[in-house]
Amino acid sequence: MKFFTSLLLAVQAGIHCALAQDDTVIYTDSASGIVFNTWAPSPSVTVGLALPSNALTTDATEFIGMITCQGKGWCGVSMGGGMNENLLLLVYPQDGAVLTSLRWAENYQLPGLYTGDAKLTQVSSAVNSTHYSVIFRCQNCFQWQQGTSEVGKVSTSEGYLVLGWCFATASPGGASCPNTLTVQQHATQGLFAAPLTDAVVHSEYPAWAAKATSVVTGKC
Repeated sequence: MKFFTSLLLAVQAGIHCALAQDDTVIYTDSASGIVFNTWAPSPSVTVGLALPSNALTTDATEFIGMITCQGKGWCGVSMGGGMNENLLLLVYPQDGAVLTSLRWAENYQLPGLYTGDAKLTQVSSAVNSTHYSVIFRCQNCFQWQQGTSEVGKVSTSEGYLVLGWCFATASPGGASCPNTLTVQQHATQGLFAAPLTDAVVHSEYPAWAAKATSVVTGKC
C-alpha cells in the first residue's frame, strides 16, 4: 500500500525542469466569496490556494485550500513535493461528505497519522456523481514537525511552491473513519510548480479563514 510513491525520487533525480508548469487559473467560490489561484496538474485533480496578505514577504504557516478530484476514490497532496518527511493530506468522499486525513511517511508504505500541531477545518464540501471537492483552512500546514526530530517547511516568500499530488480510483478501506482507513496504491501521481503572485494573497484572508468552522471527523 504505497502513497505518493515516486514523488521524492523525482525530486532527488533533479528533474525540476520536468515539473508540470500548469497555467494559474483564478477561481472564485460563489458561496464563500473566497478567491483561489488554482492549478490542474492532472485532468483528475485541481488544487487551489489563497494566502494571507503578507505571505510573499513573510513565510505563511497556513493557507485556505481547495481540492477537487474526479470519481469516487481518493486523492492527495504533499505540501513539500515528495512523499517522505513532508506533510501529506488525503481527501475522499464518504456518505455525501468529504473526509480528510493529515498523514506522515518515512518510507514507501501506507503513511501513519501526522501527530504535529496542524489543524484542518472545512469551509464547505460537495460531492456529485463525477467529482468531489472541499474548501478548507489548514493551520500550521506550511511547517511541520513529526516527533522530536523530523522538521520541515516551505517558503511562500520565495514566490513559488513545489507540490505533490496523487489520484486513486479505488475507495479507501474503512472509509468511515479517516484515522484508521487503508488505501491501495494510487493510479497516477506527479509534481507541479505553483507560482505565487500578488493574485494569491488577500487582505480578506482573516474573514475568509473565519468561515472555516466545520470539523468533519467521520464516524470513528
